[in-house]
Amino acid sequence: MKTPHDSKLTRCPKLGDEMTFGYCLQESGKLPCLRIIRCWQTAFDVEALLKEHLTPEQWKQLTCAQPKDKVINLIEVIAAAKAKK
Repeated sequence: MKTPHDSKLTRCPKLGDEMTFGYCLQESGKLPCLRIIRCWQTAFDVEALLKEHLTPEQWKQLTCAQPKDKVINLIEVIAAAKAKK
């Protein structure tokens, strides 16, 4: 999904650095990062944008899912980065 906000930056509490909104949209594969609403809600109406672009099933998966432990998530991110090389 492409949006006008894709190049905006915010600090990612999961990764500890600045990330673009575009990255947050695809961070979990087919779904946005589970923290996307919390991280971006002060910048723009991210909830409305997501509801507009996600199916009802995707919206339910996003809002009902529990975030992974930070260490487990970092290990997965590192493994994914290594696999792309």
